[in-house]
Amino acid sequence: MPKESFFKRLPWYPYEAWAGLWFVLLMLLSALWALPIYLVFGGKAHRVYFVGYKVWARLWFLLAFIDFRRKGMSHRNPALPAVIAANHSCHLDLLNGAAVSPIRVKALAKVELRKIPVLGLMFQTASVFVDRSSPKSREASFQALQRTLAQGYSLFMFPEGSRNRSQELLRPFYDGAFRLAVVANRPILPLVFTGTTQVMPMQGIKLRPGRITAHFLAPEWPNPKAPNPVEELRNRVFQQMENTLKNKAKG
Repeated sequence: MPKESFFKRLPWYPYEAWAGLWFVLLMLLSALWALPIYLVFGGKAHRVYFVGYKVWARLWFLLAFIDFRRKGMSHRNPALPAVIAANHSCHLDLLNGAAVSPIRVKALAKVELRKIPVLGLMFQTASVFVDRSSPKSREASFQALQRTLAQGYSLFMFPEGSRNRSQELLRPFYDGAFRLAVVANRPILPLVFTGTTQVMPMQGIKLRPGRITAHFLAPEWPNPKAPNPVEELRNRVFQQMENTLKNKAKG
């Protein structure tokens, strides 16, 4: 995609400034809401402060003139902890996830995110940090993820790992989310975001009004009888998400 010229982008600067200002203000308000509660009550108050994050997300979409829609909500069962596997092509995807996920959900986050001012503290309240610095730390992180599922929380993960900057609809999936689902015997709940790259194009930091749709797909349970349950589950989920993206691209 060719780089947008300064003069072509110039009329959008007031809108981007407006949306950026509200993003920061609502983020700070959410932090002021969540962090004191977290410091006093810890994880016991997760339902309370995560509501603040959902309000931040939905209110910001409204103020930024972004039409955020949810489909397939009947596939989401808040009473059944699952591994939510979402595609990742935009900086907004964590905010998208907060807007649409059940209250009892925690996101997988790299331990390095703790260093980000304000956001790092917010991640502390609603995430499970993963340290990939050594095999021992990776295994400890995997055990922490299992405990989170056992405590009744769903886990929000990007199986692509990092943002998809390629021309493919999806990058190849890593095994982590699927290994976790197999070991914990929990379903994978596929979540497909469409419209994100029209709202926030991949090139640079740009923002435009538009529509983002979150599509929950039918959950996929592990098949312990498969020769390789992790690979089989990964391939099933990948195919379902890729087919959804292909169909939406045609429509």
